[in-house]
Amino acid sequence: MHKGLTWLEELPRFSKVNYNLFRTWLLLQRLLPEYKEFDLYFITGSKGKGTVAATLAAILNAAGISTCLVTSPHLVSPTERLRCNGVDISEEELADCLQQVAANLPDLPARYGSWIYSEVILAAAFLWFHARGARTVVLEAGLGGRLDPGNLFRRPRGTCISTVMLEHRGVLGNTLAEIAREKAGIIKPRIPIVTGARGIPLQVIAKRAESLAAPLYLYDRDFAWEEKNGFRGLRLPGKTLQLFPCFATDADKVNKAMAACLAVLHPQVTEAAIAEGISTGGLPGRFEVISGTPVFVLDVAHTPESIDNFIAGIKRKYPGRSLAFVAGFLEDKPVEVMLAKMEAAGKVFYAPVEDYRGYNPQAILFAGGVRTPSISTALSLAAAEAEVVGVTGSFAAVREARGLLSKRD
Repeated sequence: MHKGLTWLEELPRFSKVNYNLFRTWLLLQRLLPEYKEFDLYFITGSKGKGTVAATLAAILNAAGISTCLVTSPHLVSPTERLRCNGVDISEEELADCLQQVAANLPDLPARYGSWIYSEVILAAAFLWFHARGARTVVLEAGLGGRLDPGNLFRRPRGTCISTVMLEHRGVLGNTLAEIAREKAGIIKPRIPIVTGARGIPLQVIAKRAESLAAPLYLYDRDFAWEEKNGFRGLRLPGKTLQLFPCFATDADKVNKAMAACLAVLHPQVTEAAIAEGISTGGLPGRFEVISGTPVFVLDVAHTPESIDNFIAGIKRKYPGRSLAFVAGFLEDKPVEVMLAKMEAAGKVFYAPVEDYRGYNPQAILFAGGVRTPSISTALSLAAAEAEVVGVTGSFAAVREARGLLSKRD
C-alpha cells in the first residue's frame, strides 16, 4: 500500500461521542465550499446498496454524463471506493487528496472526538471529483443513513433505501423499525425516494416520505420486471423498456431495477443507456465468478436473507453441480443460522478471518460443518469436495479468499 494511505487506514471507523453532521459540514466548507453544487444521488440499505450505486453510475456514464461513484466498504484497497467515469482513483491520486485534507483539517471541539475514516475519505473524494471536472455523484452510505457524512447534502436528485434487515444492532437499533428509522433519515422534503423495502421497514419509510412530501417509488408497485401479455421487460415511471437480461440472483434483479428507477430521474438518461448500464454495472465480491476446476463464486453475503439469495443464485446458475461452501464471519452476525442454511445445500468449511472483528470459530455452537484453521485450508478442502464452491459470510472472508485464488494456476 502507498505510504500516503497509512494515515487514512489508521483513522477510527466510528466516532464515540456526540456525532452529528456539523463535522462533515465544517470539513467540506473548509476544503471545498463548492460541494453544494454537485448533482448527487444518495443510497443506503442493509443489502444491495453497492450494486444499486454501481449500476446507477454505469447507466449515467452510458448516457454521456460524467459521473463519479463512492462505495463502501472496499475489498482490498481504499482506491476501490472512489471511481470517476468507470475508473478507480490511483493510490497516488488518493494520497495527494488525503494530504490536502490532512493539511486543512479544522479543529474540532473536544466533545466531538477525532476525525473519522468516512469523513476524511468523503472529503478526499470530492476534492478528486472537483479536480476532474465531474459534477454528478452517486454516493453509497457506509452505515445507517441519518448520520452518514453523505447525508449532509440537502437537495440530492434522488435517494434510495434498498432493503432493511436486522444488522448492526449495536449501532442502528435492536428492531427492524428502529433500523428503518435510521435509514429513513436520508429522505428529504420533496426529493424522490426509491425502495425495495417491505413490511415494517416500508411502513416507517412510507410514513416519513409522506410527512416530507417526498415521492415514493416502490418496487413491484411503481416499477418492476414484468412478463405478461407478450411484454417482457422493465416497467419504470413514465416508460417501459423491452429488455430482460440474465441476473445472478433475485436480489440482483431488484437492485438493478432500483438503479434504473433512479436513473430516469435524470432527463438525459435514455433507454439505451439503461440497457447498457444494467449489463455492465457491478462491484467485486458480489456473485463474482472465478472460473476453473472447481468454479469459485464469491459473495459478501452476511445476513441470513442474503445467504438464502446467494445459495439460490448458485443453484440457478449451476444446476445439478455438487456444492461446497467456505465461510468466515464477523462477531455481530447470526453465524449458526447462516451455517445451517449453507449446510442444507452442501458441505461447509468455516474458518477465522483476518479482521479484528472476526468471529472466533471455537465459539460457534453448530453441530455440522467442518471447522478449519484458516480460509486457505478451507479453500483447499472445499475444492476437493465439490464442483462449485461458494465463498461467503463477510467482506473479510471474500477479501482473503480472493487474494489466495488470484495466485492459483
